[in-house]
Amino acid sequence: MTFLEKAPAAELVRRLEAVAVGKERVVHIGRELYAWHPDGVARSKLAVLMAGKGLGVTATARNWRTVTKLLELAEQ
Repeated sequence: MTFLEKAPAAELVRRLEAVAVGKERVVHIGRELYAWHPDGVARSKLAVLMAGKGLGVTATARNWRTVTKLLELAEQ
């Protein structure tokens, strides 16, 4: 899951969707991007585009296990 500083441009979302191959998926909701890489990120063009400056906005990514743990801690 990638948390963005601001909502991504529609063009960026289309570009991300275009590079997702095979079983990979990317979903955009508000300022978040949900990416699924069932075959790993090592050879994923989608993962490369989502890393670093590829998104064009300040972003931070966490795996789903970390996101749910942080939510659990916030609810305590």
